[in-house]
Amino acid sequence: MSEPILESIDHQLQMTERAPLRSRRNPLQKGLAGLFGFLLMGATVAPVEQNWRPHPRDNFPFSYYPMFSEKRGEIYTVSYMVGLDGQGNRYLISHRLAGSGGLNQTRRQINKLIREDKADVLCQAVARSVAREAASPYSKIVIVRIVTGRFRFADYFGGNKAPLAEKARATCRVARDQALKDGPAKEGKL
Repeated sequence: MSEPILESIDHQLQMTERAPLRSRRNPLQKGLAGLFGFLLMGATVAPVEQNWRPHPRDNFPFSYYPMFSEKRGEIYTVSYMVGLDGQGNRYLISHRLAGSGGLNQTRRQINKLIREDKADVLCQAVARSVAREAASPYSKIVIVRIVTGRFRFADYFGGNKAPLAEKARATCRVARDQALKDGPAKEGKL
């Protein structure tokens, strides 16, 4: 036999002798890793069981995400701001001009002001913010309206963004002369 073949056989024998020592350690380590993985998977899947309860509970960190799985009606009602230019063209006004928080926080502030019959206060604040904006379309807007619209989900996500019905809560004019004296626009001057 040649020298390289003998070395290869000798190497394989040495590896076989070490294998029992390694294999005695591995089952315990593999078992613990498997148990840990199984527990993590169980903790991830466990909240799904809440879906079959009459009154499901959503608790952090074991959440079943009801904001995605909750059954919603066909119609959704939402309050928002609309601007009109001199020709009557409509422009949606960003939530950033109504409040300093994120979309959901500002939306709650808008809803609260409407519930408390303070839509006119909101309208004036948004009109002042719009007046300070130099960028289009805000620079064209002459009237601000706070409105509550009803939308059909299927129509809206199918491309028809027009509301089924809309109720004006407040209407006010944009006074640009006063806004120039007040200085540049700042987000959320409510």
